[in-house]
Amino acid sequence: MPVDLPRVDATRIDDKPQVLAVAIDGDGKVFVDGVVQHRSALPEVFAAAMVNGREPELHLRADRGTRYERVTEVLAEAQRAGIVKIAFVTEPAR
Repeated sequence: MPVDLPRVDATRIDDKPQVLAVAIDGDGKVFVDGVVQHRSALPEVFAAAMVNGREPELHLRADRGTRYERVTEVLAEAQRAGIVKIAFVTEPAR
């Protein structure tokens, strides 16, 4: 059924989520969007990601040799900043 829709000037909504790429290497170093971050800087980095009004998605990659404690420290800092959308990035089994 043909429908004659109204025409309006509107800006397109950007459906792409803001992604915060976090990686932890085997030595426990944390990288946010490819930049190494000291443990003490994480609260500020995560809080800055929340400033633009859109809640970011944290995509976490952790080296298989990373201590679980280090992973939980990073996740706790993200949660304290208000980041609740968290995805664990893995490699497919071969």
